[in-house]
Amino acid sequence: MRNKEMEKDLQKSLDDGASVWVIGDVHGFSVTFENLVDMLQLSEKDRVVVLGDLIDRGPDSYNVIKAVQADSRIYSTKGNHEQMMVEGFIPKGISHKLEANLWLRNGGIETVASYIRAFMNHSGEEDSAALEQEIIADKKWMNSLPAHVILDKWRLVHAGYDPRTDLDEQGEAEHLWIRTPFHNSTTAIDEQRCVVVGHTPTMLLFGDSDDYYGKIWYSDVRLEDGRAASIGIDTCLFHKQQLPAWLSAINLQTMEIKQMPRVEVWDDRARHLAKTP
Repeated sequence: MRNKEMEKDLQKSLDDGASVWVIGDVHGFSVTFENLVDMLQLSEKDRVVVLGDLIDRGPDSYNVIKAVQADSRIYSTKGNHEQMMVEGFIPKGISHKLEANLWLRNGGIETVASYIRAFMNHSGEEDSAALEQEIIADKKWMNSLPAHVILDKWRLVHAGYDPRTDLDEQGEAEHLWIRTPFHNSTTAIDEQRCVVVGHTPTMLLFGDSDDYYGKIWYSDVRLEDGRAASIGIDTCLFHKQQLPAWLSAINLQTMEIKQMPRVEVWDDRARHLAKTP
């Protein structure tokens, strides 16, 4: 799925000399995300594309979604976590599905908690009707997000593409989930366009060395214009180790990188609190 109007708007921004920033996986860290967006000092003509996985694992997925929806300069592609939420967030009877539900076992529990908190008053009473309507609306919004964005010199996609399959024959299974075949490709996926992706934490692409936490990954394969054929910007915001945890953005106009260190405290205790409405 593509959004041609989105692509037209983004390309016009680039053609007009404005900045188009692409941000990696936010995973529910709303304060870090908002601080990074503030750091970008966006003009009205500038644009942002978040590469999916706005949600899950972090403490405040609900407010990440609201921040993206509230700013007309910010777009998002769909990530595999959005797809899992679309399929798995069933408000009624959700407590009976904890072990069986793939989404809940991959960070969805924290997202559920963030939604419940947003619809709970100071007395601890939940507005269940409003909560259910919000869930329905947000799932519809997520399901409408494009799986990838194609611009004159760029492809923006959550996970990547399968180099073994024709580009025109690929769908959301590849765009939202692929890892190793894409990153190990010895040829360019698109000879004219650099592919910017999230999904796979970049330190894993360097061999999971402590030295590479928070580093941007550039493919060794080069396009004719000298750019890397693909760039990975999921610098892994949600890990719990005592190592850098960054949210990263790349400017398609200038290739500048900006990063925000995780603001929220995120350890075992914080994860427990996030799960408890």
